[in-house]
Amino acid sequence: MKLTLDPKKALVIGLNALVLLFALWLVSPFFRIDASTEANGKINGYRLALGLTVMILFVGKSLWDVLAPQGLAKKVSNAKAIALVGLTIVIMGFIVFTVARAAAYYLGSSIAVDSSQFLP
Repeated sequence: MKLTLDPKKALVIGLNALVLLFALWLVSPFFRIDASTEANGKINGYRLALGLTVMILFVGKSLWDVLAPQGLAKKVSNAKAIALVGLTIVIMGFIVFTVARAAAYYLGSSIAVDSSQFLP
């Protein structure tokens, strides 16, 4: 049994992987937060917002592609649907982790600024 991949499907898979890697690069400053991250706070905030938006749009698009045609057009295999739901859970968990990490960083830095200004 020879496994062949349609060039159009290979292009779609490659573009999806490229989009996810780009979104991962956008949120990468929040993996390890240090002084350079703090110096570029405004830029990293925009990167975080854009990266999370891309990830959320990717999840929505993927779920729509797999789950919407179930009753309308061609059937999608159960294995593909289960794999995509698993990928969605992983990506959403990563999104929650990244948001929690960024919120903890920004809350910690704002508490430090407030304490330096208002505490004796």
